[in-house]
Amino acid sequence: MRYPLLAAITIPLGLCIGCSEPVGEAVTEANRADVALNDVGQMFRMYTFEKHKAPTTVADFASLEQMAPLGLKALRDGDVIARSGVVIQDVEEGPATKDSADEVMAYAKEVPTSGGSVLMHNRTIKKMTADEFKAAKLAGDGEMAKGTPAKGKKS
Repeated sequence: MRYPLLAAITIPLGLCIGCSEPVGEAVTEANRADVALNDVGQMFRMYTFEKHKAPTTVADFASLEQMAPLGLKALRDGDVIARSGVVIQDVEEGPATKDSADEVMAYAKEVPTSGGSVLMHNRTIKKMTADEFKAAKLAGDGEMAKGTPAKGKKS
């Protein structure tokens, strides 16, 4: 009787470990934006898979907080800006093959002025200079409202 209970507790825990971090890599200041952008890409994918429509507000991602807490916190705090209304064609895990590699879906807040990491529509992360970003095609129909700041952070 103990073993089924133990399995019921440890299997879900094991499936969730590393949900927000690249496997084997701790979140540091140097990779925080990339990890958050990866989370955002996963939230776009899962939202589209579950709802069969494009997300339009940060609040649309609230039910996915357990899966991608760093990404949702970054969106709420305004550290990452996501594009609204981005239609995801390829909802399989990993980089998308049916979605554009040339459109920006989300980006770290400093990218427009200083350059940095951006999330492409095909859910790959790329570095861009500020000038490259200004010339880049943006996915969707506008910026998502950043939403409510995460607890403990004042805007």
